[in-house]
Amino acid sequence: MKNAVKLADTAGNGGNLQARGQTTRLANKERRKARILSEARNLIAEEGFDALTISELAVRSEVTIPTVHNLLGRKNDIVLAVFRGLVDNIDAVLAEPDLVDPVLVLEVFIDKIVALYGSDEVFYRAAFLGGERLGLFEHEMSDGIFAKSIRVAERLCQRALDQGYLLGRIDSALLAQQLFGAQRLPRQDWVSGYIDLDTYRQRALIGMLLTFAADATPALHARICEAVDQLAAG
Repeated sequence: MKNAVKLADTAGNGGNLQARGQTTRLANKERRKARILSEARNLIAEEGFDALTISELAVRSEVTIPTVHNLLGRKNDIVLAVFRGLVDNIDAVLAEPDLVDPVLVLEVFIDKIVALYGSDEVFYRAAFLGGERLGLFEHEMSDGIFAKSIRVAERLCQRALDQGYLLGRIDSALLAQQLFGAQRLPRQDWVSGYIDLDTYRQRALIGMLLTFAADATPALHARICEAVDQLAAG
């Protein structure tokens, strides 16, 4: 009987050790992925998008080339992962339940983006230019940046409609596309160096507010007009 108990204990301990080993492996894998993505950001910021190669990334991350491929894939997969992280950060802020007022939501949305871009303007400019070349923002990509950003915008529109800020006369999907487009052109001007981040914020906010104005209730419409006047006045 005692031997049976010992065998059972041994088997149980073996299972626990195996589970802990699996957890450790997964944690190490995630740490390596985070390190590779961090080095990818640094490489793009320091030397430009064209300097981002799998071989150089492997050297900087102190892993093998096959490890980079296995964990993240090709060059465009790595850049896409960086941008998905950016959109996820914005998405997390907008998921806060108290953010329902459209004017406030748009300010938080744009301010979050400006803060991210401003944290490393050289990197984001280079990454956006490279991402355009790789086609990461093509509308047809169901898992691309455009599709993910549109889903964030759709939730903004649906929440505003559910809370009675919008009339519902314009389809939420169409409003979402226009919201995304309202900040995309100023972003492209910023990436190209034509405007600074303050001007990007002003133009993007005005464009997005005017989009909401097209379907706003009278009360919201009046607030939007006031907000636009303030933004235009600088």
